[in-house]
Amino acid sequence: MSVDDSPGRNGLMRVLLAYAEAAEREPLLERLGEERYAVISYPLAAFEPEGVGALDPDIVLLVPPAKPRELVATCQAVRAAASCPIIVYSACGRDVVVAQALTLGIDEYLTAPVGSRELSARLESLVRRSRRAERNGSVAGDLSLSAADLSAERAGRKIALSPIEFKLLSCLVGAAGRVVTHDALMLRVWGPEYVSSRHYLHLYIRYLREKIEDDPKSPELILSEWGVGYRFQPATAEATPQSMPLRERP
Repeated sequence: MSVDDSPGRNGLMRVLLAYAEAAEREPLLERLGEERYAVISYPLAAFEPEGVGALDPDIVLLVPPAKPRELVATCQAVRAAASCPIIVYSACGRDVVVAQALTLGIDEYLTAPVGSRELSARLESLVRRSRRAERNGSVAGDLSLSAADLSAERAGRKIALSPIEFKLLSCLVGAAGRVVTHDALMLRVWGPEYVSSRHYLHLYIRYLREKIEDDPKSPELILSEWGVGYRFQPATAEATPQSMPLRERP
């Protein structure tokens, strides 16, 4: 089944199936079906932040390790690397684990077993909402974005943005309160061939601060997480726990 709002290869929704155990892969592949989705298998044993971004999925179906600590750490790492919605599918339904995963930015947590129809409905619903938000813009605190004219508005002041500035700010606002790694931003805004060219990122962060911050030299919205990435902190929102990757690439 294709999703009109987010066509992928051959018009099918692109699902990245990221799994910890090989035994969990085949049953889910069979349930998703090649005629319904363009499914990309991704073993978490080979996890690399830039690898997730380069695959450009519409959604990640994450089947993490069963141990709670490893499960939470995996959610943290994949969330930092992926800009698209993420659904966790796990047999671990402990309230504290589910709460931690959602706090880290996981969009939905399904406790196995879940029927095939419900799984498909959840996947498609999340992708539709994500694509709708991309078209209509987004709001975080006192800042709003408009995709129609590539602009931002803050405190009644409209701010014109270049296409790259808008895309970069959208990535940060979409993950408001969470750290987005340097590599993830480079992948999503410039593409995999520019991952090592971080000077572009630093330059455009400066441009954005000059446009949206009250005092660009003492930023309060776009915050640096040294050695990791950047975090957008909405002006009217309380700080939320920061997400960190499992390992930081040099």
